[in-house]
Amino acid sequence: MLYNDGEFWLGDGTVILVAGTIEFRVYKGLLAAYSPVLKDLFARKHPVRDVPLGDEHDIPCPVVRVSDSPDDLRHLLRVCIAGRMRSLYDAREPSFHEISACIRLGEKYQIAELVSQSLHVLRRHFPSDFDVWYKQPSWMPPNWDDVQALGVVNLARLTGESSLLPAAFIACIWAGSAVVHGLVREDGSRETLSPDDLAVCFNATSRIHEATVGVILRTFHPTPCKECATRKVCRTALRDALLSLEGHVRVLTNSDPFMPQAQFLPEGHVLGVCAQCASMVRERKWKERRGVWGKLPELLGIEVPGWIQPIPELPPSPPKGEEAA
Repeated sequence: MLYNDGEFWLGDGTVILVAGTIEFRVYKGLLAAYSPVLKDLFARKHPVRDVPLGDEHDIPCPVVRVSDSPDDLRHLLRVCIAGRMRSLYDAREPSFHEISACIRLGEKYQIAELVSQSLHVLRRHFPSDFDVWYKQPSWMPPNWDDVQALGVVNLARLTGESSLLPAAFIACIWAGSAVVHGLVREDGSRETLSPDDLAVCFNATSRIHEATVGVILRTFHPTPCKECATRKVCRTALRDALLSLEGHVRVLTNSDPFMPQAQFLPEGHVLGVCAQCASMVRERKWKERRGVWGKLPELLGIEVPGWIQPIPELPPSPPKGEEAA
């Protein structure tokens, strides 16, 4: 049994697209203008059905079956029928399902502008620039589920947009075991990571944990800054900060090396260093975060051409004799 779509059964449409059990009556010429693939498809011979044109008479309408889900096709038609390809997402935040459908069908039907506009949204939320990424309120776009990060990985693989992968994989790791089960698309089908990309998440988790430990140890390394006038006090305070983590192993084993400095220390712990050393600790913190960000492809075990990889150095050990100063 076939059903007319409630949104796209246009009374003056010139082609009927059939996706699953849903029929869409739309404009053949408009779709052909956007997509060379659809233009070629429409040029082939198809069954014809007489359908009414207003209240006047019937017209022959080709019936073209496509393999897309009705939900995906509906997203594509909203863009094409509205004719707003170039300003598609200017004033709104699209859902994951919309972005996913537009990229997948945009690739399939060779609608380059649609793919470009949709990838621009992903680049904005999964950037390669650490400062841009860190300033975002969340590692996922507004109203997206955490597990949908795996869909971003799949879209990056589909389009070859490898710069999206580090931020997307980090989000997958933070989503936890949910990525194993995959995400449910609007049509009820389940999307999962490839076995290789699922292995990336599992294998990288321990390396991300190690990176978190490194960030904490180097941030609070007990070496005061050169300008410090209370070196013994500040050295002791930094050492105490590290020792305070003994009863808070969960911080050391956290898979978020980018967490705020306040989360490094147990609740209520005051660092107790001079202003100059406090500034040094803040600088170390940012250096360490950027260092981990630069090494993300290496930590994930993936290749991202053009990714900058700064490697932070451990603060130097104090000169002999200074330890007792």
